[in-house]
Amino acid sequence: MRYKIILSFILLFLFFISSQLSAQNNKVVTDVAFKFTVTLPEGWENKDMKETTDKDAISYSFESKDKKMAIMLLAFKLSSVKNIDDFIYNLEKDISLNIPPKSGDYSEEDSGRYDMKNAHYKDNKFEETIYYFRTKLPDAPNNYVYMLRFITEAKDYNSDTETLVKSIAGTFTPTAE
Repeated sequence: MRYKIILSFILLFLFFISSQLSAQNNKVVTDVAFKFTVTLPEGWENKDMKETTDKDAISYSFESKDKKMAIMLLAFKLSSVKNIDDFIYNLEKDISLNIPPKSGDYSEEDSGRYDMKNAHYKDNKFEETIYYFRTKLPDAPNNYVYMLRFITEAKDYNSDTETLVKSIAGTFTPTAE
């Protein structure tokens, strides 16, 4: 019995150490000016970052190590709370973003300080999952809206891709207060 307890502690310790080492390989992206954080698993590269001259919008792009998925992250700083449906409508209709047609309905979540909607988009070439967030802080000097866009070629989209998208999106947090 004593050996089982010791063995259990050793296994628990090894599990803890391996999870800590795995977490250290993650890439945490924190933007203090645009008030968000997101964690990417090991193997993702930051391909580009651009900020507007007015410092009211920023875009990031990331690519997976195997080049099968890309992430576009757009963040906008606003002086008031933005209607999330208007934000989504404007981005979906923006020709320069070239978003495929939406397939299915939006999923929604409300986390108090911010809310989120997401949907799946696809055409013959790409499958995308896009998450839209907005902060809801009427007394704050700034509010923010975000688009977290996962882009995969249709031939590479599968259940593992979907799991990875949900995992990364689950780490995205607006940090405005």
